Amino acid sequence: MSQENRRLGQRIQDLVEENRRLSNRPRVAHLPADAPDDVGNETDSVPETEIYHPAPAVPLNPYPDWLGNWPPNFTAGYDHGFLIQPTNPHEHPFSFKFNNQTQLRYTGFARDVVSWTDNAGITYPVSDRSNFEIPRGRAIFSGYAFLPDLTYNLNIDYNTVTSNPINFRAYWLAYRFNRGLTVFLGQNKVPGTREWLITSTQVLGPDRSMATTFFRPSLSQGIWATGEPRDGLFYHFMIANGFNTLGSNPTQLDSHMAGTLSVWAEPWGAFGTGYGDFESHASPALRLGTSITYSPEQGQQGNPDAAENAAIRLTDGTLLTETGALAPGVTLNIYYVGLAAFDLAFKYRGFSMSGEFFLRDLFGLQGNGPLPRTSIFDYGAFAQTGYYVIPQTFELYARTSQVTGPYGSGAEYAGGLNWFFLPDRQNLRYTLDCAWLDQCPADQNRTDYQAGYTGLLVRSQIQFFF
Repeated sequence: MSQENRRLGQRIQDLVEENRRLSNRPRVAHLPADAPDDVGNETDSVPETEIYHPAPAVPLNPYPDWLGNWPPNFTAGYDHGFLIQPTNPHEHPFSFKFNNQTQLRYTGFARDVVSWTDNAGITYPVSDRSNFEIPRGRAIFSGYAFLPDLTYNLNIDYNTVTSNPINFRAYWLAYRFNRGLTVFLGQNKVPGTREWLITSTQVLGPDRSMATTFFRPSLSQGIWATGEPRDGLFYHFMIANGFNTLGSNPTQLDSHMAGTLSVWAEPWGAFGTGYGDFESHASPALRLGTSITYSPEQGQQGNPDAAENAAIRLTDGTLLTETGALAPGVTLNIYYVGLAAFDLAFKYRGFSMSGEFFLRDLFGLQGNGPLPRTSIFDYGAFAQTGYYVIPQTFELYARTSQVTGPYGSGAEYAGGLNWFFLPDRQNLRYTLDCAWLDQCPADQNRTDYQAGYTGLLVRSQIQFFF
């Protein structure tokens, strides 16, 4: 009997030691911040450039009551998104996070003209507008698989502004080598301008400026790299199928690749998210950068109904590849895009100023007939300023943007307000924006800018993300 008691005692001691060992295993894995996040964390990037930074995770209760008999190797809860992660990422290297972003918008437009005529001689009506819409909705799935540094991201878009209300917006597989290098493969933004790279949840108004909408590229498939090789110095380099290939199938693509590089510096310390000074910097913060893009193009542009596409246009709003755009009866079928953008932004004690200057050269123009010119040079800019009248709660802002080229000029003059409902968080925000458009050359379904329009554009928007 005494021998049996000794065996039972040893077994109990072994179980105690095993329980102590399991209790000391790490319960938190760090996930990439790839989706709309709480205040102080970037959503799609830094500043939406998909740079991988491990998210500052918080310990999760591995066994909340609602989980029931949850497998002991994983925890579940909320950490800047609904999260399932392993207690030991080296033994079970799989994680899953879900995020959501939705913009609910009322758009009103009071026209000042009844029609406009493009450079091809086609006349289009200009209509008043009054409607509710969902310009952006995102269901985002992300995490890591097989290795903690091998991450994935799937971004499903839903909207009411295109005939294809549900589609894949972005998706990638990425590997983080170190702070200075993360390599991605998939579909994402061509990083041609700074405001385009800033996540839509962090722009100053309800959407990006008219000038950015006119000059920016779209999404494309390719390979890209991001990183912070030195403190405060960032880059984003991409080789992609083209400037504007979202929604294009392989038979619509040519054999030429687009290349783009965006670099920026934050010399006075961390700049923070977006353009407004939600963080109320106690000392001045500065960001300056440049983005350079080169893209050979052939044939028609990407699917005009794709949610993110912004087709290349002349400065009067004429679609570049429209028959007759440059000469009667002639269609442009070969051209090259050179785009340079220079940006500067400043924040201090709730006050912010920012702007970006664009230079675009369309050169090597060839069509199915003679053309009067072989290149077109356009330029433009936007400038904006904001101030938090009530810190982290109520912000007033003003914005202007201009586009100029050989075929005309367009302008935007706007002002508005932002109201943040949640203390210390940007996750629930109301924006009211009033803009006067003068011969708008930009056209993009998410933004509500339409080519040739002159009049008053009012956008009232609720934005929610987690």
